[in-house]
Amino acid sequence: MKQRVVFLDIDGTLLDFQGNLPESAGRALRKARENGHQLVLCTGRTRIQVYAWLLEQGFDGLITGAGAQVEAHGHVISRHLIRQEHLAEAVAYFEKNRTPYYMQAENAIYGPQWCLDCRIAVFGGRITDKEREKRFGKVTLDDMPQLRRDVEKIAYYQSAEPLDGVRAALGEYFTVEASSYRQGHEGEGEVTIRGIDKAYGMQQYLAYTGFVREDAVAVGDGPNDLEMLQYAGTGVAMGNAMEALKAAADLVTDDVNRDGLYHAFERLRLI
Repeated sequence: MKQRVVFLDIDGTLLDFQGNLPESAGRALRKARENGHQLVLCTGRTRIQVYAWLLEQGFDGLITGAGAQVEAHGHVISRHLIRQEHLAEAVAYFEKNRTPYYMQAENAIYGPQWCLDCRIAVFGGRITDKEREKRFGKVTLDDMPQLRRDVEKIAYYQSAEPLDGVRAALGEYFTVEASSYRQGHEGEGEVTIRGIDKAYGMQQYLAYTGFVREDAVAVGDGPNDLEMLQYAGTGVAMGNAMEALKAAADLVTDDVNRDGLYHAFERLRLI
């Protein structure tokens, strides 16, 4: 059996939107590892936001912050941080428009007090503070986030501007995508360094480990997975994926809660 490298999005792909790992997905991971395939988490979450219990499932690599940091076999091989002057410009925009935002770094999530106060409005009472912290991580107070030099990614919520408006305002240094947590909400988005995406992270991992693009399988469901699926030798969209992702995929599997990952691994003969 040819050894493959499988790059896996987390939310809506490996885990459901309540943060649970379907039993069949766990079995798929174990069987794939037993068959000699490498497994790499490839997520928009930064390192601090990846569940410790999920890492215990056993992964050969991690691509976090939507490509900002890449780890292979326990070693950080690539890391990109938002330049402070551009970070300050983004903060000024969100502050002026009173759009709640959070700075996502490797070891923490940061936000000013007024953004922390907006949490109930942002999450609409859908989940408790305890559940929110469990799913997305604890936010650390920082009333001068524009001075930070460790930020990999920015998440924002409840913007009065649509995605195209935010993109135009933030300029060419950044890429702005719709939120990967709740698809279809125009007021929620993710801000990353242009050119640093999941596909870039895949390139770094493959080059470091000696694999080639044709060896790569990518599985995802959200907006920030498009480049990943397009770059991979084989791109797989979950049944619950956005339609644009399904159109770009080589294979569309079932929903995350309908054994989608397991069925994809079976169809690709990874297990």
